[in-house]
Amino acid sequence: MSTTVKILIVEDDEDDFIILKHFLTKIRSVQYDVYWCASYQDAFEDILEDKHDIYLIDNYLGRGEGVQLIAEMRKNNVTKPLILLTGASDYVIDSKAMEKGASDFIIKTEIKIDTLERALRYAIERYHQQRFIREQEKKYRSLFELSMEPLLILDDQLRVLEYNHTFSSMFAHMIRSDAPLFFKDLFEYEFDYTNIIDRLKQAGSVKGFKTLLTNNTEKHTVIISIVVLPESQKQIMEKYQVAIYDVSKLMEAQNELQKLEKLSMTGRMARMIAHEVRNPLTNINLALGELTSLTQDIPESNLYEEMISRNTQRINALIDELLNSAKPSELEYANTNMQAVLDSAVDFCSDRMSLENITFRKIYPDQLVLGKWDPEKLKIAFVNIIINAIEAMKETPHPHLSLILTKENESPVIYIKDNGRGMDEETLNHIFEPFYSKRKDGLGLGMTSTLNIIHMHKGKISVSSQPSVGTEFKIML
Repeated sequence: MSTTVKILIVEDDEDDFIILKHFLTKIRSVQYDVYWCASYQDAFEDILEDKHDIYLIDNYLGRGEGVQLIAEMRKNNVTKPLILLTGASDYVIDSKAMEKGASDFIIKTEIKIDTLERALRYAIERYHQQRFIREQEKKYRSLFELSMEPLLILDDQLRVLEYNHTFSSMFAHMIRSDAPLFFKDLFEYEFDYTNIIDRLKQAGSVKGFKTLLTNNTEKHTVIISIVVLPESQKQIMEKYQVAIYDVSKLMEAQNELQKLEKLSMTGRMARMIAHEVRNPLTNINLALGELTSLTQDIPESNLYEEMISRNTQRINALIDELLNSAKPSELEYANTNMQAVLDSAVDFCSDRMSLENITFRKIYPDQLVLGKWDPEKLKIAFVNIIINAIEAMKETPHPHLSLILTKENESPVIYIKDNGRGMDEETLNHIFEPFYSKRKDGLGLGMTSTLNIIHMHKGKISVSSQPSVGTEFKIML
């Protein structure tokens, strides 16, 4: 509070104004610059201009009562102290004044210098305290609303009372105007919800709880922290603030890094195997050539020489396949129509789909998806996935394969989904590793090659699967 306070007295009786001004000049602790306004309308305009620090308003004015003026000012967001002056003590008027927003009331007949000074000082102090609280609330409300992470306020029944914009964006499908949203509704697994509530009851707060939340269309790996709001501890009903940190993208990035590390290791292993195997293989071929020249006259030897030659060629082809899967040849970029690439991959697999009576559905956008990619290598990647899907549906009563092309953030996204036998967790964790295959005749190099091709295009590939339900591949380029 400054040492000089501007005070406006709204009083239609000039004598009463002079008396009040006299009392104000006798106050030594603060210097008051006193202004006078004699009518309701003038006071209405002056107060809205916000030129004064505090207002003394007579209850009886020419065109309206002081209580009405106070109510109008509060409606117009005037927060400065408004003190009502009354002629005599009247509980009804005093109560009405406080209800309408009066900071205090003073009875004219009981005014003394010390009581007037105290009333003005308390009113101004309360105003500054309330303004500080409002500013703090505004600041923290801004932090709440503008937070990049989802934030919630829950009541004691763990019902969502408030949420910020980030939460509404992530869980838009969960928010309904005709039904309340409970914290429990967000959890993918009920046992996780039970666990976090048990921790909250035992410790009074929760920090760093990792779980899976769902919005009915997507799943998010998150870390949750819960605290009791301080102001609610003084009330009967507690309120909780929930901070949700979405780590889905971080987990995705870690998985991609692990895949890249495995691919790098696979490449080194492939080169080492190729070197260690091809050296003795070369010696075998050289020896076979010499042996052939020495056994020309022995007819029985031809059968064994051909067997050795055929198998050495097979080993050599396997080494080439391993090297290609670990690191395909350089990309040959070309202006490419993604729909055409996908159609080419489907055509390549069409005979197999027909033999297995697979119902096929494709969904493409109306406009062509164009870009610079290597169409032949992408075709290989898509064919590998489609063939795996066909194999997975061999025992499915009504096999169904879906191919969907769409865009996310202007980037093409391809979904390949089947309703086959699905994959267990172990298979999902190892699907892109070389030599990992559950097919009797499979080398386990096809998905390794697919992953390399997608990564060489600076893309991402992810898989979701459930046993006996099916599998979905998502490729982002």
